[in-house]
Amino acid sequence: MSSSSDDDIPLKDFAKGKRSRPKDDDSSEAEFDDEASASDEPADEEDNDDFIVEEEDDDDEDGDYDSDDSDDIPISQLKSPPKKKAAKKPAAKSKATKTKAAPKKKATSAKKKKPAATKKTAAKSSTASSSYISASTELYANCDKGKLIQSLLARWWYVYTWPEPSTVPSSTPKGYDALDGFPGVYICTSGENVGKFKDCRNHKTAPSFQNLSKKTSGELRDDLLKAIEKQQAALIEAEGEGTKTEKDLKVLQKWATKLNCSKADKDATKVLKAAKLTV
Repeated sequence: MSSSSDDDIPLKDFAKGKRSRPKDDDSSEAEFDDEASASDEPADEEDNDDFIVEEEDDDDEDGDYDSDDSDDIPISQLKSPPKKKAAKKPAAKSKATKTKAAPKKKATSAKKKKPAATKKTAAKSSTASSSYISASTELYANCDKGKLIQSLLARWWYVYTWPEPSTVPSSTPKGYDALDGFPGVYICTSGENVGKFKDCRNHKTAPSFQNLSKKTSGELRDDLLKAIEKQQAALIEAEGEGTKTEKDLKVLQKWATKLNCSKADKDATKVLKAAKLTV
């Protein structure tokens, strides 16, 4: 906003101008008195006297006027007061928001620590479970003989008949009932042993890891190939040719056929010796 030349005049100069105005009024009123004196001189004299008294009063009032420091300020400065305090308010709000936002970071950092604790717990549990070592886990994971045993245990009924019919009782024991699907196993239905099982099978010839691990890799390979052939025949009869299971059996059959059995036995011995285990 541009200020005119009058805006730059201090207030005290306006006060001085106020005093000079009555002089101009005296000359104009004197002319008015000359024109009116011819018609009514007594009335004019009374009016002039009253006017003079008023002028004297005004002069006294003007003489008593004292200018203070604010009169020295130009009008242009009075129109635009300083606005410094208003700019500081947004800064205070931003500081307040920053201080309020700080606790949220602490809360998020505290929340992030919880998953770390769960990871440590999971790591401890996995370490505890993986620390268990046995002959079966070592052979299954580290040598071909272990793979032969594991594959044969998944389909042993195609090549072995267990329990042997000669070892199973010809009649059900008194007070027991036979379990369907488990020849040679009975459950007590009367007497003091109600609910208890009676197993008449010969476990020395059972198709278990303990018994199969005593066989050579060559014997295991031959038994596995026989089991695969019989399983393929039963699969084709039930579901037809070209199934995914049939393809997996062919892959396993090819691997067993090319296996070096003597090397597999040596590797199994080394694995058990390194783990300080025996079968």
